[in-house]
Amino acid sequence: MKTYMKIKIFTVFSLALLLMNNACTDHFEELNTPNNLVTEDLVNIDLMFTLVQYRSIVSETPNGAGTIGNYCGYATSCANRPFQSGDSPGVWNSAYGSRLNNLSEIIRLCQKDSETAPDLVNKKAIARIMKVWVFAKVTDTYGDIPYFESCLPQSEAVYRPKYDTQKSIYEDFFKELKEAAAELDESKESYGSADLMYGGDVVKWKKLANSLRLRLALRVRYADAALATANMSDLTEADLITTMEDDAYIYTCTDFEENQNALYNRIVSNQGQGETGCWNLGKTMLDILIGNGDPHNPADPRIGIYADTAKATWIAEHDTTFGYRGHPVLGYVPVEIKYSYGGRSCSERPPFWFVAVIERPILRCSEVYFSLAEAALFGLKGTSADANAYYQLGIDRAIEWSQDFYNKCAPQMHETIQIYDDSTWTDAAYNTYMAEKEITQAEVDAFKLNAVYTLSGTQEEQLEQLINQKVVALHPLEYQGWAEWRRTGYPRVLVGPDTDHLLGVCKRRMMWPNQEQQVNSDSYAEALARLGVEDNELAKVWWDVNPAAPHEHPGEVESRSAPWVGK
Repeated sequence: MKTYMKIKIFTVFSLALLLMNNACTDHFEELNTPNNLVTEDLVNIDLMFTLVQYRSIVSETPNGAGTIGNYCGYATSCANRPFQSGDSPGVWNSAYGSRLNNLSEIIRLCQKDSETAPDLVNKKAIARIMKVWVFAKVTDTYGDIPYFESCLPQSEAVYRPKYDTQKSIYEDFFKELKEAAAELDESKESYGSADLMYGGDVVKWKKLANSLRLRLALRVRYADAALATANMSDLTEADLITTMEDDAYIYTCTDFEENQNALYNRIVSNQGQGETGCWNLGKTMLDILIGNGDPHNPADPRIGIYADTAKATWIAEHDTTFGYRGHPVLGYVPVEIKYSYGGRSCSERPPFWFVAVIERPILRCSEVYFSLAEAALFGLKGTSADANAYYQLGIDRAIEWSQDFYNKCAPQMHETIQIYDDSTWTDAAYNTYMAEKEITQAEVDAFKLNAVYTLSGTQEEQLEQLINQKVVALHPLEYQGWAEWRRTGYPRVLVGPDTDHLLGVCKRRMMWPNQEQQVNSDSYAEALARLGVEDNELAKVWWDVNPAAPHEHPGEVESRSAPWVGK
């Protein structure tokens, strides 16, 4: 089992060791000669790598309740505008602003010093793996992006880089991941403690490289099945992340406030003002966990760590409690629909997600097994006979993760509950709550007798069953859940009759940042011509070509003429 890693805060300027000279001078040459640039001998590769990991994983890993999480049915927030159209430069700016430049510089410096310092090969290879991971999020969000001409050394910088096709970018991803995995050498030095995720363990980094390759190969299977097969055919289970011990993640910690879970900091800052009711679990997520069972007593024992039962009881048409009740994706809808899901009549996210020390993941072993199951089901790797065994291993690993998540959060829950609910709990009430949430082996054994634990039906029905479970296991990685939804059309997501810009149609990509139209207009125009339509969120990226996606949800949103009347 991994131990929590202490995260050290590094600012960009502490890495740069700024040598500012503010004195006036009459000498033109001196005035126009930069004296505040960082020379290569001052650059600390380890600190640069730590900074990238901290900012891209600890600070930026989603919590499952963001806008993107709507599209795969994870959660909704009290300020929901999922169908609003407009500039969305966040992923672009954070990646190009520092993450990719720093990783590219690490790679360049390691390559430059390779003749005199060959032991730097591991640091270079690991940076290459991280760079693919960062770039993948950017291209999956926007489509064609600057890639080959971006993040070059200053002497070679292209200030208006062309947008490369997503297919060519993916082809290079596969090359980079294969080469980086082959470069990793246990006999040579690595980042050690500067690596917040694996402590410099090159064996685990090699498994991550291969597992990322599997993820990305499966992503392109509808667009280019041959490319997908070619980039997973050589992988065996031994090459991949197949146990929690090898999962890729970093834990937040409590040494500094900014290193804690941001949701914990939020409830602390709002203490006394109330925080509950702002995050509802999505109907899609809860429907999968409830299955065909009773919403008051569902079979899936994991449900308690993702949701609480609805807080409200009501005097209405009948006296009732709602049990586990999910929230459909609603934005600008008629008030009658808001009435139906308001007043704490839907399940909220439980305090587990608000503890100070929490996992910030990149990739887990459960995802690997679900990916192998899909590859086998469609004959990309293995045969359909292998699919069910991999599928069940995916569920097994997901349940193991849920049990571990409970155990990691439990020591923090008493304090967190007091803050989250803004109330005082008795010891008896707290103990009862925690006992109800704990996932026992008896519950797990009973769940495995449920029909959901075995693939059945047509190939497409099995795919839906598989992706439903995969998306649950991916939580809170909403960008990955969104990618699965775009790629396969699953899970099915219930959307209200929205009147915002996109009229209730879930986004397939984000528009390129507005600033690109001004600062890189020629390259932007060329990419727009390839897109074939105006730059909007309903256009599709290269790999998003499944004609059946998305699959319609069979349900209907509820409507009420007046709010619920509570007691």
